[in-house]
Order: sequence, then structure tokens, then C-alpha cells
Amino acid sequence: MPALALVLAVQAGAADAVGLGPLRHEGVTASERKGFYLTLSNPYADAQRFRLAAVGWDDEIAQPRVLLPIATPRLGGGSQRRLLVVATGLKQGETLSFRVCAERDDPQAKELIHARVCAKLVARRVA
Repeated sequence: MPALALVLAVQAGAADAVGLGPLRHEGVTASERKGFYLTLSNPYADAQRFRLAAVGWDDEIAQPRVLLPIATPRLGGGSQRRLLVVATGLKQGETLSFRVCAERDDPQAKELIHARVCAKLVARRVA
């Protein structure tokens, strides 16, 4: 029975996790910049500050060529915000693959799971 209680607690914690979408997006551009819109969602009842980061596709290396509108946006309870993420410095024929991740800036000690969600983005410049 304790295992069932743990599973239920984990499921309840996962339901209150930051939202970020779409989780995968690709785009082609003729210029050195490619923009993507992502939607950040606050599932909590009260206002929260979230931490955003642009990192590598398979690692946690920061991506300085990816511009985020604000590193720690604050959203009201139950609200959403569209974010414009811009990949810059694309050379002709280059493909840049990266992730944008979001998590609550001040996780609560009582939470069983520290939720973080990442969108995988691919920007390609035509040759």
C-alpha cells in the first residue's frame, strides 16, 4: 500500500508542472535569424517566476546564439505567455539544434518532483 501512495503523490505532483509548448518545432529561414514562438504556462493558483535556459540538444551547455526574451518571466496563476525565441548567427546551409527549458525559479521544498520541461527546436538556414 505505501507504494500506491507514492505513485499517487508523484502523479499529483506531476499534474502541477510548468508547461512549455510546442515541445518540438523546426523552421527554415533565408536570413541569419530564425524565430520560434513558445507558450509558457503556469499551472499553479498563484503567481510564479520561472527560469528559462537555452541549452544544447543532448547536454546542458548554454547556447549563446539563442536569444530569450527574459530569463525569469513572472506569470500570474493559471496564465500563459507567448515567448519569442530567436536563433541567431546562422550561416548558409547551417542547422542549429537546441532546447529551451523552463522550470519554477523557486521550487518548493515540499514537492516530491522538481519539474522541468524542454522544447526541442531546430533552425535551418537555406544555402
